Amino acid sequence: MSISDIEVACTNYEGVDAVKRALKSGLALSTEVMPIKINLIAPPLYVMTTTTLERSDGLEMLNKAIGVIKENIEEAGGIFNIQKAPRVVSDTDEIELAKQLQQLEDQNREVAGDSDEDEEEVEGMGEVKMGSDDEGEAED
Repeated sequence: MSISDIEVACTNYEGVDAVKRALKSGLALSTEVMPIKINLIAPPLYVMTTTTLERSDGLEMLNKAIGVIKENIEEAGGIFNIQKAPRVVSDTDEIELAKQLQQLEDQNREVAGDSDEDEEEVEGMGEVKMGSDDEGEAED
């Protein structure tokens, strides 16, 4: 397995769409023999992976995909940074990566205190009567 950590962001008018297009352009290089996957860690950080028997082929494929993503996001006025260059990971590294991804996902998951909704219904004052009951009655 080959892996790389990248940052892709765009604060222009079509920022989110520009990021999606850039990432999809990298995914377009994916083949049945060498699939490329891109997972969001926490914006703007993404992890790119590919699985292949040939280490050099996997690194080459990730480097090509990174180049395409960088070109596309920069054309849109966005930013691109390589956090960790493409590298080959072993099965042990892969297990550790899966644990880290799960940990980050758990941290990003919404917790009870994150909700904007109030936990308790706020009750009004109820019926408020002004004066006594017989003061507001009409006279005959």
